[in-house]
Amino acid sequence: MIILGICDNHDAHSCIVKDGQLIAAIAEERLSRLKADMGYPERSIDRVLKTTGVSSQEIDVVAVAGAAENPFQRLCKNNAIFTNRNWINQCEKYWKPVLIEKKPLTPLDDFNMFKHLRGEELQADPYYPFIERINSKNPEEYSSIFNCLRKEVITQHLGISPDKIHFYRHEDCHKAYGYYSSPFNTKKSLVFTMEGGGDDSSASVSTIENNNITEHWKSNGVQLGRLYRYVTLILGMLPTQHEYKVMGLAPYGTEYHGKRSLEVFRKINTVVGNEIYDNKAFVDLYYSIKDALEGERFDGIAWGLQTYIEEILSEWIANNCKSHGINNVIISGGVAQNIKSCKKIMELPEVDKFWCGPISGDGSLAIGAAWLASTKFDPETDIKGLQNVYLGTAYDEKAIDEAVNKYSLRSDYHCVENPGNDLVAQWIDQGYVAARFSGAMEFGQRALGNRSILADPRIYKSVEHINNKIKYRDFWMPFTPSMHYEEAEKYLINPKKVYSPFMTMAFDLKSEYIDIIPAVIHPADKTIRPQILKRDDNSTYYDLISAFKKRSGLGILLNTSFNLHGEPMVESPEDAVSTFIRSDLDVLLFDNIAILRVKP
Repeated sequence: MIILGICDNHDAHSCIVKDGQLIAAIAEERLSRLKADMGYPERSIDRVLKTTGVSSQEIDVVAVAGAAENPFQRLCKNNAIFTNRNWINQCEKYWKPVLIEKKPLTPLDDFNMFKHLRGEELQADPYYPFIERINSKNPEEYSSIFNCLRKEVITQHLGISPDKIHFYRHEDCHKAYGYYSSPFNTKKSLVFTMEGGGDDSSASVSTIENNNITEHWKSNGVQLGRLYRYVTLILGMLPTQHEYKVMGLAPYGTEYHGKRSLEVFRKINTVVGNEIYDNKAFVDLYYSIKDALEGERFDGIAWGLQTYIEEILSEWIANNCKSHGINNVIISGGVAQNIKSCKKIMELPEVDKFWCGPISGDGSLAIGAAWLASTKFDPETDIKGLQNVYLGTAYDEKAIDEAVNKYSLRSDYHCVENPGNDLVAQWIDQGYVAARFSGAMEFGQRALGNRSILADPRIYKSVEHINNKIKYRDFWMPFTPSMHYEEAEKYLINPKKVYSPFMTMAFDLKSEYIDIIPAVIHPADKTIRPQILKRDDNSTYYDLISAFKKRSGLGILLNTSFNLHGEPMVESPEDAVSTFIRSDLDVLLFDNIAILRVKP
């Protein structure tokens, strides 16, 4: 059975599941080059069909994530195109009148205030007919009207029967993705979701066993995901994209500077037994919180917010483990991308096994939807889980040569044909920063060797070089390592032997390595967020790390995503070449050629 999974939410994407196995997945942003792109993912649908050789007529089921989604956000593309000033204007013109002044504005009013940001392209959007169809309609009808349009758009694009198209609840897609992507997906598990909002909740608790999901509790009054969004805005960073920067800033704060901020946050939600209670302490999460935090230091605010999130999640999850008698824990949804909180959960005595899948936010909903469809329409076939995330496009030498020749790289730079791992390892050992473009592109937010910028983990100056000349990242943000699976025990404090192949979990680093690999640890709390790599997962990348180990004695490399700040990860050879030209990367590394900025 062939299932096409579609997500048109922020981080829009699509995937193909064949006989229970995920064989392709790609985010729309990689092809449109608009970070966090949202809306109907036509490009990514076409690409997963092309890369798998599946024709639209071979599709048995189309599984669409989200049964009661917000059409106005998809049309306006808030999360992709809003600037900080747009977010503030939305608070001023829409949320403040609605929540504080109690004016009867609607989501359509919100859309009309900001639709100009899409310009002339708005009316060409396949979802634009929705605006015409809701004229004089009751807002309670919006969801069904939108779903009818979604079916029409898919049917027209693919030429398939609308009877093949099925919608799945947003939260259930998160649960299915978290569970089936886990390495213990045959065991009864507790699955927690937490996010800014789904179809009908912002947090839930479920058990999953034998493909059966039983939801025990849900609430739309859990504010943690929304709170993190608006504190990100208050601190001058971009909501829905830069929450990770606030998390990275938090360890630089202290209780001395953050105690009062923590007290403010503790007024919002409280854990009561297995549930999280909404205290309704504030009428909104921007103006009220900003006023309450006036005069507080930025690092203290970040520390207080992170401490509060960890407190709530730890108590909530521990209580549910005790109550249900289950010690296998999975967390999914946007808040699950908070790796510091995941570390706290992993360390709870009530938790034996813990999992957070790669891109556990809305960027994986299509996979969850496809797996749900598989259990419904093909129940005799086992879900194969997430075997790896190298699920995107792979390019041949011809495509690479075309990009190299188009930009005259052979004449403008020093080129080495067919560089081997030993030579590349030599360059990295000499302090060069190399961007590697190889094989199929990774799915998700983390580069895992195939679209990666690599450097020597021993040289802290590499961090400054990458920050100042290539990535333009905030000075406080750490970089991460890829390490051999066999070496993980040497570096990490990991008594539960938690396996983290996708950079989704943080660990404490053994003290003897803090001064040895300073470029891949968080300078403030000395934690590390590794890709623990088995050779079977990516043999060519594993062998490159092996070549570096021969020189350095360390089976580890600094690894960050191959992109410039604010841009999606590179997808094509042309993307890679363009990024190389516009940055100060030392080396652009393809399988068949290396381009060097200076002669080694």
